[in-house]
Amino acid sequence: MLPLSTTPQTRSRYWDIVRGIGILSIVMGHCFSHAVIYVYTYHLAIFFFVSGFLYNEKRYGQDPFAHIGAKLKSSWPNYMLYMSLFVLLHNPFQIMGINAPAQHYTPSQTLAHLGNSLVFYGAEPMGGALWFVPVWVLACGIFGGIAWFSLRFSRPFLILIPVSLMLSCVGAFLMFREVFLFYRVHLVFLVQPFFAAGWLLKTKLPQFRRFLAWYIALPCALFLGFLVNAWQLHIDIAVGRIGNGWQFFFLAFLGIYCCMTLADLLDKIDGLGRLFALWGRYSFDIMALHFLIFKLMDVSYGRLYHHPLEYYSAFPHAFGGILWPVYVLLGTTFPALLGYGLERLKKASLA
Repeated sequence: MLPLSTTPQTRSRYWDIVRGIGILSIVMGHCFSHAVIYVYTYHLAIFFFVSGFLYNEKRYGQDPFAHIGAKLKSSWPNYMLYMSLFVLLHNPFQIMGINAPAQHYTPSQTLAHLGNSLVFYGAEPMGGALWFVPVWVLACGIFGGIAWFSLRFSRPFLILIPVSLMLSCVGAFLMFREVFLFYRVHLVFLVQPFFAAGWLLKTKLPQFRRFLAWYIALPCALFLGFLVNAWQLHIDIAVGRIGNGWQFFFLAFLGIYCCMTLADLLDKIDGLGRLFALWGRYSFDIMALHFLIFKLMDVSYGRLYHHPLEYYSAFPHAFGGILWPVYVLLGTTFPALLGYGLERLKKASLA
């Protein structure tokens, strides 16, 4: 049920593994405090990069509206499924302690929140990570328009690269001036170079995996960690923290290279490769459900050890120092298996 994917006939296990590493990094960033400052440098950027690499110019190069339409077709139903579920369960979640103590919804408020979800404007705590979905859809749409325009020329990269950089500068300017637009359109502009870099890698260096080496990635990872600490950075593009701009991009590309190299290694290990590919294929489901998994574990643990409701209802988790390995394992694998099951049911119903 992941929107960030190719069709089943053209899926790449390698890129599913890359996305699996990306979604694992997101889950770790939400539950393991020691990982936050490192994984936040690249964990969202990698999804934009992969989408740029997988952009299909043969299908969408003549019709950019078909490109954004395809992204809406794959992401909107899944967004509505999960966000509507969270809205309808808001009051029971309040009673159980899954949501932090707050006002119960009246029937009118429930309808209002369901209506807002129709336009990617859901506000449920358990669906908080889904803020990324409309940003991704709009960013794909903008990149599709840039690609469509660039492909009109004999050397499209000479147009695509500078236009992407120009839009990124606009996004950075808006963020530095604290001009935060609806649907985080400032962020949509900012991330265009990741799409461009992915597309450029595919078109200019199709044999890129020959250049992925652990003895390069390891120093890159150590250098990333050193710079984060030396610069005292806590990157968080969702709230506009990108250092001085170029710091974010430099660290993000270091992280992306490390993830690509790790994916290349995992692709050669059948069991681990299949697990990470499963996470990557159903990363939408993981994005949507990992907060809920955290809170279900918190409720179970809190009641088992008789903690008060006000303690174990903390968001996004209450026992990260103790339970983070279990958060990571169940917060990735259980939603992925659920997504797999839902996909099989859908196929069976259409057969």
